Amino acid sequence: MHRADKADAMDLIKIAKVQAVQLEKGQSTYIGNLHLTPHHLIFDHPDLEIWISYHTIHSVEKGLPTLFNAWPLNIRCYNFVFITLNFQNEKDVTDVYESIQKLTCVSSVEQLYAFFYAPSPPFSTSDGWQIYDPLVEYERMGVGSKNDQWRFSDLNQSFTFSPTYPHLLVVPLKISDAVLSYAAKHRSKARIPALSYLHWNNMKASITRSSQPMVGLKQNRSIQDEKLIEAIFLTNIPQSSPGHPIYGSTATNLIIDARPTANAVANTAVGAGTENMENYRNCKKIYSGIENIHVMRDSLGKLVEALQEIDSKGSVSKVALQKSGWLKHIGAIMDGALMIVKNIHICNSHVLVHCSDGWDRTAQLTSVSQICLDPYYRTLRGFQVLVEKEWCSFGYKFMDRCGHLSNDKNFVALSATNAAANTFANVQSKFYNNKHIRETSPVFQQFLECVFQIMHQNPTRFEFNEYFLTQLHYHVYSCQFGNFLFNCERERRHYMASTKCASIWDFINSDKEVYLNKSYQASADKARGGDGGVLFPDSKSIKYWAKLFGRTDEELNALDDLINSTSALSERMTPEMLGLGANYAESIGSTDVESTLDQRTDYDPLGIGSSPTMSRPVSSYKARAGGAPQSPGLGSETAEDSWQKSADNLAAKLPAAISGAFGGGFVDSFNRLTMNVRDSWYASTTPSSVSSANPYGVENSSQFKEMRSSSAGPQQQRSATLGRSSSNRLRSPVDRELKSISGMPAVGIAHSQSASSSPKHSLSDLTLEHELNQSYPYLDQDPLRSGGGAVGGGGGGGGGGGGGSGMYKLPLNGSSPSSSRSTSNARHPPLNTNSSQELTGKSTPRVSTPDLTTTLPTSSSEGRQIGEVEEPAPEPVKVPVKELPHPLFVE
Repeated sequence: MHRADKADAMDLIKIAKVQAVQLEKGQSTYIGNLHLTPHHLIFDHPDLEIWISYHTIHSVEKGLPTLFNAWPLNIRCYNFVFITLNFQNEKDVTDVYESIQKLTCVSSVEQLYAFFYAPSPPFSTSDGWQIYDPLVEYERMGVGSKNDQWRFSDLNQSFTFSPTYPHLLVVPLKISDAVLSYAAKHRSKARIPALSYLHWNNMKASITRSSQPMVGLKQNRSIQDEKLIEAIFLTNIPQSSPGHPIYGSTATNLIIDARPTANAVANTAVGAGTENMENYRNCKKIYSGIENIHVMRDSLGKLVEALQEIDSKGSVSKVALQKSGWLKHIGAIMDGALMIVKNIHICNSHVLVHCSDGWDRTAQLTSVSQICLDPYYRTLRGFQVLVEKEWCSFGYKFMDRCGHLSNDKNFVALSATNAAANTFANVQSKFYNNKHIRETSPVFQQFLECVFQIMHQNPTRFEFNEYFLTQLHYHVYSCQFGNFLFNCERERRHYMASTKCASIWDFINSDKEVYLNKSYQASADKARGGDGGVLFPDSKSIKYWAKLFGRTDEELNALDDLINSTSALSERMTPEMLGLGANYAESIGSTDVESTLDQRTDYDPLGIGSSPTMSRPVSSYKARAGGAPQSPGLGSETAEDSWQKSADNLAAKLPAAISGAFGGGFVDSFNRLTMNVRDSWYASTTPSSVSSANPYGVENSSQFKEMRSSSAGPQQQRSATLGRSSSNRLRSPVDRELKSISGMPAVGIAHSQSASSSPKHSLSDLTLEHELNQSYPYLDQDPLRSGGGAVGGGGGGGGGGGGGSGMYKLPLNGSSPSSSRSTSNARHPPLNTNSSQELTGKSTPRVSTPDLTTTLPTSSSEGRQIGEVEEPAPEPVKVPVKELPHPLFVE
C-alpha cells in the first residue's frame, strides 16, 4: 500500500485497539483484544485469531446495553461468519462501529482492497491475467480448425457495439457484421446470440447465449435476428452437393428462456419479452423457470436466518431451512443444465440460452452445463478458464451483485434513550439507497453450489476440491484480487486491473496442491464403455453446502423423518409411493392400533396438545397373537376403546393423507385433501374385528348396554374436537346430532342413505354417524338394512318388509331393542330408493366439505338412561374464537 493511501485510511480509524473484548461465535465465548487495520478487523485470542475483511461485512448492528452492562456489536459477513463483540463502555463500541462503517462503505472501485494489496512474498506464478485467451480457448474447441462454420468478429473491439459483451465474438460464418449490427437492435443491451461452447464430441452442437428479444406489446420482429439464429442452428445440418441444407437431420434445437413463463411474458409490457416461435424455424422454446435475483436474495436471507438460529438455540430449524426454498432454486438450475447437456450430447443439437439481460441466469446455465459436458472444465486450470470466459468476459455484474460499492451496508445503531431514533434507523437501513441493495444477489454463489452438488455426486471426476470452491466464494467478496471487482470486461480494461491488481489465479496456482482432489481419476473420462466424459446432474440428490455455511452435515442435512429437503424438487407423494397400495382407503384402514389406558390418559391423538408422556400407538396384532382374552361387544374393546382406537388410527394415517394431497393447484390440492381426510376417517372408524357376518361387532344389545354402563368412568368424559370452540359440548348429544343433520326436533331423526354402495361421506357425516352408533346403538337398526319395521311402534312388525314411519321413535322405557344388526352387507349397504323416499319423504343433503366445527364422539353421559330424552338446553352464548391461519396456506 502506498504511504499516502495508508495514511488516509488510518485517518478513518477512531480507535486502533480495544482490550478485553468479549467475542461470541456460535456457542463459544472468547475474551481478547480487537485490532482495527486499514483493511481488516482482527480479533486476537491465544486459542483463536479471526481476520475479517471489511468488504466481506454484510451488516453491522450496534445493540442496546445488556443486563450485564455490556455494549454489543453484531457483525454478519457474506461468507456466513456471524459474531457478536461485547464492549465494556459505550465510547469504545461507538468508535469501533463508526470506524468499520467508514472503512467498509466506499464510493470508488479504486478504494477497494485489491488496488492496495501487494502479495509478500510475490506469487510463484504470474500468468493469472493471461490464463484465458479467447482465441486459444475457442480454437481448443475446434473453431477455425475442426469446424469451419464459425468465425471471429472484432465488431466489439472498442466496446461500442455492446459495452457489456467481450471484445471478441464468435458468430456464424455466413452472418456479416452488418447483419449483426441490425440484429443488435432487437436484443436487450445489444447482447446478440454469440457462441459460448462447441461440443468436443462432434464439433458441431453448440451453446450460444444472448439477452431477451425486444418484442414488446406490438410483437416486434427482426429479420436479421431470425437469420442469425437460423444460421446458428444450421451449422450442424449436413449440406447436399449444391450446398442446400438437408432438413430433418436434427429436430431438437432449443431456445431456453431461463425465466419463469409469467416473468418472460410480463416483460413485454416494458418493450422486451420472449421469442415468437412462429418467426423462428427449426427449433422450439422451453422455459427453465429459474427465479429472478430478488427471489434468490430473499431466499438466501431466509436461509441465513435459519443458520443464525443454530447459534441462539443450539440446533438448526429444519422447517426454516425448507421454507427458504434454497435447494429448490439450486435444483432448478441443475434441471436446466441437464436439459442442455442432453440436447447437446445425446441429440447433437444446438441450444440458445437467455434470460432478461443475459448475465445472471444465462451464465449459470451455460457454465454449469459446460462443467458437465467438457472434462477440461473440471480441471483446476480449465475451471479458471471457464469462470473468466462465462462470467468475467461475458459481463456478469460482480460489482453490483456483490455490493462492492454500497453506500449503505445495513449499518444500524440503536439508541438506549430514543426509541423514535431506533425506528428511524431501522427504516433508513431498509430503504435508504434501496436501488443499490436491490441489485445484490447470490448468483455466482449459486453457480458454485451447483458445482459442489455435481462434485458431491461425482467425487472422482473433478481435479479440484471443495476447499477451492469455498476460497473462490470468499474472495468474490473480499475484494483482495482484481478478477471479481467489475461488471464487465470493458470496466476491467478501463481501470487497468491487470497491471494494478493481483490475480486470484496466481494466488491459487502458487499453492495448487492445497486445492487438488486426492480422489481425482482423469482416466475415467476416457474409459471405454463409460459416459464419454459427460456428467448428468441429478437435482434430486442435492444437499446443503455445510462447509460453505460454516456448519456440519449433521446440523444441516440430517433432517427429521417428517421433513424431506427435496420435496420441492420431486413429485408429490402418491399413495403408491407411501406404500399404501392402489386402494387408498383400504390401505389406510388396514393397520389396527391400540393403546393401553395409561398411555391414552396423556396421549393426544389429534395433535392438539403435547405431553411428555405421549407414546406412539402400537399395533394390536401382537396383543391378539399373544392370546389376550377377547371381551364381548366390540371385539376386544369397549365403546370408549373403539373411539380411542379410531382416533389413534386417524392420527397415525392423517399425515400421510395430507402429504399425498398437495401437488397441484390450490383448489385441486384442497379437493384432494378433503377426499384424503374423509378416506382416513372412514377407514379409521372401522373396527378391526368386523366380519361379514357381524359388520359392527355387536353380538347383542344387552352386552352392548353392559359395556356402555361399565365404561363410563371419569377418564372417559372427554370431548375431543378438531381445534374449534368447545361450545358444542354444552348441548345435549341428541340435540347436536339432530341440528347438525336436519334441524328436526329431538323426538326423532329422518335417516336416509345414498343409493350408492360406496357413498361419498364428508367428515362431519362420518363423525356424527360414529357418535350415533356408539351412543345410541338402537338408532342404527335401520329397517332398510335389517328388513324389519320401524323401532318403537308406528311401523309394523319387526320382521316385516317395509311398513311404518320413517321416524325412529326413541323408546320411553329406557330399554333398547333386542334385534341384532343386519348381517347381509358391510357398513353402508345399498338402499332401496323407493322405500327410502316413502320413509323420509326426501333425502338429507350431504355436506360437500369437512365441517371442522363438528364435535367428535364422547362417551355416555352420567346420570341419564340411554333411552331418555332431554329437553334441548338453551343456546349458550358463544365465546369469540381467535381465528387461526388456514392449514392449507403454507409456503
